[in-house]
Amino acid sequence: MDHPELNPDLINEFQKGDPHAFTYFFQLHYRPLCYFASQLVGSQQDAEDIVKDTYVKLWQKHTDFATPQNIKAFLYITTRNACLNFLRHLQVKESSRKELLYLEAEKGQELVVNQMIRAELMQEIYTEIEKLPEKRRMVFKMAYLDGLKNDEIADQMHISIHTVKEHKGKALQFLRLRFSDKNIILFILLCSQCMEVVEKH
Repeated sequence: MDHPELNPDLINEFQKGDPHAFTYFFQLHYRPLCYFASQLVGSQQDAEDIVKDTYVKLWQKHTDFATPQNIKAFLYITTRNACLNFLRHLQVKESSRKELLYLEAEKGQELVVNQMIRAELMQEIYTEIEKLPEKRRMVFKMAYLDGLKNDEIADQMHISIHTVKEHKGKALQFLRLRFSDKNIILFILLCSQCMEVVEKH
């Protein structure tokens, strides 16, 4: 099966309002955009709402984009601006005003860029995780994305703890062929941060 990213007609289809083309760009960028937004506003639910609104705006302007890079830039810029607007409306919280001032300062711009880079790294690793065999993929996600312990995974999947460890080890070995240990560790830490944001809200 041809991958959508290799289809030269993808942008033309998107410009014509093809829902399948829209779905492709939604699935490609939604997860990293939500992470990006959640790091700025501090709430997973608010981040998801902001990103969904961004996609509505993207669809309303679907005739305006000539390349996938244009779409990606629009999504990140629009999400960033929406996050700043969100923080502006949180005047009841002093910390939000301080965060807004920080984000609008020069160092804040560097923070936004760094968060974008991290979001892209997460997306690249997520893409590779989807290539794992089904059970190995499930074990990896339950361990590193859902934060479950080995015995909890074993119980849910009706397999031995030894098998859980084996799946985790082989999954990490697979990822190490494509990413540095530093990036894999960063990915796991970022996933932990995302779970903490969800638990707080």
